[in-house]
Amino acid sequence: MRSFGAALSRMGIVVLLGAGVSCRTAAPPAGVANPPAPAVTNAAAPARGPEPLPASCFLPYDPTSYRFSVGDVVDVSVFGFNDTVAMTPVAPDGKLYYLFMEGIPAVDRTPAEVERDIERGLARLFNQPSVSILPRQFAKNKFLALGKLVYPGTYPLESSLTLRQALARAGGLAQGIYRGSTIQLASLKDSYLLREGQRLPINFEALVNRNDASQDVYMRPGDILYIASGLGQEVYLMGAVAEQKTAAYTDGLTLVQLLSGSSDRGGGYQPNARLSQVLILRGALNDPQAIEVDMAGILKGRESDVALLPGDIVYIPEKPFRFARELARSVVLTFVKTFASEYGAALVSDTFFSVNTGTGVSSGTGNNQGTSSESTILPIPGPSAPAPQP
Repeated sequence: MRSFGAALSRMGIVVLLGAGVSCRTAAPPAGVANPPAPAVTNAAAPARGPEPLPASCFLPYDPTSYRFSVGDVVDVSVFGFNDTVAMTPVAPDGKLYYLFMEGIPAVDRTPAEVERDIERGLARLFNQPSVSILPRQFAKNKFLALGKLVYPGTYPLESSLTLRQALARAGGLAQGIYRGSTIQLASLKDSYLLREGQRLPINFEALVNRNDASQDVYMRPGDILYIASGLGQEVYLMGAVAEQKTAAYTDGLTLVQLLSGSSDRGGGYQPNARLSQVLILRGALNDPQAIEVDMAGILKGRESDVALLPGDIVYIPEKPFRFARELARSVVLTFVKTFASEYGAALVSDTFFSVNTGTGVSSGTGNNQGTSSESTILPIPGPSAPAPQP
């Protein structure tokens, strides 16, 4: 309920007395042109195509093109002579010291270039020596996976690897349990891939949800893959419904999905609900935007479903209303009374009765299941897998 608490602190006492809203049913003042109708985000509207990516992003990564840096560790050997195998690090002076040879410059050079120098140095001891350098540990040949992944961490990039394969290597997108339902914790629209300090224009929603190969780029050393959290805020359901509740907002949440969401009371709306005049309040509580939606038309296929935004208040009335402005004031008052007690109980539980379980999830003696802050999301552990390499 952190977002609810923030809304109350922004609203103050004055908000309860003047929660006026603009609506398409309210008449504008005299001499003022009609304001444009509030835009309703249509979940069924065709999405704009992903931005084209540079052709270089689709070239497989070649490990042989890697250039050494201080701290790299390799196995050096001469073909046909097993006793010449030696694990050799790149020293702080940037050189590779193999057996009894003098230091060979290695930093900012490829393995093939260093192999040729070693072969020339061994030519007086071996007949046409063939030297091979095999990577054991590359200090910079890694990528970083952060955010809402099952196994975030640092991973070696020892061969060509696509973005989709990198997500799989990190265990995939994290999931959690919110009010008894399994939800996805990631926000794909806010996720990104950082390369050399610049964001690549990758559409993660197209990559993951639509299997769009045009977004499946190849990873490069130093890439930072970040999967953003989708649980920063909530949406609220009120009125003639089976349960007045908060719901965790996730990418693409629509009005139908919110109403059909399962709960301990079954979800859905009451028989006397007036679905033809569902009201959505959006924005600041002291001056919200009122959006009237024909939910009955959506359920019958005459209208398109409506996409919700974080912080939306969805109110289903029991009887018809004439002016959404007046109804919105009543909805705001009811919203504060309905969810304030829940927020206060959660605040007391977190402040006075919290117990550190060691997993980042606070538990208390009070009923903390109703809170919707991110700390109440119980993560679903992934299957046992090798821990990411440091």
